Amino acid sequence: MSRLLLILILVSALPMRVDAQRKRAFMVGISDYRSYGYRVWNNIHGAEDVALLRPELEKRGFRVTALTNAQATHRAIVSALASFISGCRRGDVVYMHFSCHGQPVEDGLKSGYPSHDEADLWDESIVPVDAGNAYDAKGYRGEKHITDDELCQHILRLRRKIGKHGTLIVVVDACHAGNMERDDFETVRGTNEGLARNPQRKYNSKKGVVKRSKPQRSPLLSPVVFAEACESFQRNQEITYNMKEYGALSFNVWQMLRQSAAFPKDVTDFKSRLSTNILQNTRLRNRLWPATQTVVFEYCE
Repeated sequence: MSRLLLILILVSALPMRVDAQRKRAFMVGISDYRSYGYRVWNNIHGAEDVALLRPELEKRGFRVTALTNAQATHRAIVSALASFISGCRRGDVVYMHFSCHGQPVEDGLKSGYPSHDEADLWDESIVPVDAGNAYDAKGYRGEKHITDDELCQHILRLRRKIGKHGTLIVVVDACHAGNMERDDFETVRGTNEGLARNPQRKYNSKKGVVKRSKPQRSPLLSPVVFAEACESFQRNQEITYNMKEYGALSFNVWQMLRQSAAFPKDVTDFKSRLSTNILQNTRLRNRLWPATQTVVFEYCE
């Protein structure tokens, strides 16, 4: 009797030893740059992107961590991201979203990160609410920008944490090299002024350097897909829907999600469904995807 009871206990305990797959999301959205930190950025609609997408993610079982406007300082983003990654576990489905300004940063400007690893000698970056937009040897020196090199280190830690059975989706609705003027669409995210030590060094957004990086592949790392709103040399223009402005990429992710109750099953499915949605909007010329920019996907299964 005691042996049978032991077997029953062991069998009933087996499902408890397998981690249930969880869904977690980390989101940053900034609209009101003018009221916080440096008054050098125009206001955009990144917080509106988060408000649009968050309910759809929560409907599909995601637990969402979100930082918007005054919450989205450099220190808060880095701290919250570290805490978020720490709370992830093997097999998790993770969605990350950044809706904010972007700016080219002199390659190697931030110490501790690779230099001379960019084809055009400029890093891409996302801009927290308290970051400046011009280098000053006695003032702002780019310490609050989050460059692609810096973000990559966080991403690698996360991919190791959730492992090969996890899924990671990263959406960046920012402009790496935009233009502050109005042109057909209401708002542009970013600036074509690069952040560099030498003020004479100008970022040339017309070079048209197409930059691609293949995410690291390893049996120890999760599959990942990066969806970026535009090429590094293009402007990221917002779109208008129902009298409100949103990031074009964020809106298309929202529109894609609403077409199915199920979240994409893997990185390939996400890329396929989002690409199809953007292509349909481009063909329809319904102003829900700017014809002047190209979505960029970088992924490994």
